[in-house]
Amino acid sequence: MKASVIIPTYNRAYILRYCLKHILNQTVNDIVGGTFQSRYEVIVVDDASTDETPELISKLKTQNSKLKHIKLDKQSGPYVARNIGIKKAKGDLIIFIDSDVLVHHRFIEDHLRIHKTNKNLVLQGMVHHTRSINSANFRCFFPNALCLRTFITQNVSVRKEWLEKAGGFSEFGDLMGYKDVEMGLKLKGLKLKWVYGIRKCRAYHIDGPAKIENLEKFFIKCMSQGSSAYFFVQKYGKIAERYAHTKKAVLISNLLETEKWVEQTKTIKFLEQSRDSPLIFIFPILKGIMRYHYRAKGIREASKQ
Repeated sequence: MKASVIIPTYNRAYILRYCLKHILNQTVNDIVGGTFQSRYEVIVVDDASTDETPELISKLKTQNSKLKHIKLDKQSGPYVARNIGIKKAKGDLIIFIDSDVLVHHRFIEDHLRIHKTNKNLVLQGMVHHTRSINSANFRCFFPNALCLRTFITQNVSVRKEWLEKAGGFSEFGDLMGYKDVEMGLKLKGLKLKWVYGIRKCRAYHIDGPAKIENLEKFFIKCMSQGSSAYFFVQKYGKIAERYAHTKKAVLISNLLETEKWVEQTKTIKFLEQSRDSPLIFIFPILKGIMRYHYRAKGIREASKQ
């Protein structure tokens, strides 16, 4: 069995170099006849980046033949990128990670070993969110984000044949959000077994510092996810609402009247300053409320289309 690691990316050269360093530096990849063999490829699908991503990948390709590069002509979103990666993949097993995720040096081995016991499963790995590259300590790993929904592409694997039978990722709505959850629903419809990697398949998601520019990007993403959540619920109804929580987002936004204060400059400045406050509960609570506001905003705008 061979694995294909698919990584969509857009203007993340600053962190992609570290992501690739870890995924290309795997110690053991599969066991065949009792001997260890290197049996994987890494496919980076560049979603029309305008930074130095192409130059970075070109340089790394000369150093490692496992690395493949697909560059799209126009930005189409990560799910289009993943679909293209699936079509080009030569591996029996597809492993998805994001370009801001760092993995343990036995990451691919862990995925391959578990899939070798059963071909009819989805392996959902957990993710530890951290602020910086330097704080990713792989010697001690306990996830602080439990990926227990249906199919979270920061760290997940399934055989290529099942992805093809599911018809790949849908491309409804906006660029971000819920196409992975929909894929999980389609794979559950194929009666696959779900396995969760807690201590195995270690991965760190680098959130970056809580600076205003990073927070603003995060909230734009939340709004886009809200838009996709709306289309997801329109397509699948009640079962989708269990994952998308569109009613909850709008309700919280209405109750707290977030439209009156969340988008004020002083609010996001206060959020940034609260990250290192002794009152550690302020930052996550306020960020969560603001997240619901932008999700609700995306839902409202999508409903008008």
